[in-house]
Amino acid sequence: MQNYCGLDVHKDSVFMCILNESGVLKERQFKSLSSALYELRDELLSYNVYQVAMESTSIYWIPV
Repeated sequence: MQNYCGLDVHKDSVFMCILNESGVLKERQFKSLSSALYELRDELLSYNVYQVAMESTSIYWIPV
């Protein structure tokens, strides 16, 4: 079963929601710091997420 992720990117935080065909698996908020973005990456890999949809305001998506 494939897992997918939605990201909502803000100036100071990134909201993550991982889901599959059965529903939501995990929701979490990360800070926009580089170390937290590496943690976000690791979280996505641990759930075997390889497809991400992202919504962002302004240019805040660039570090992600």
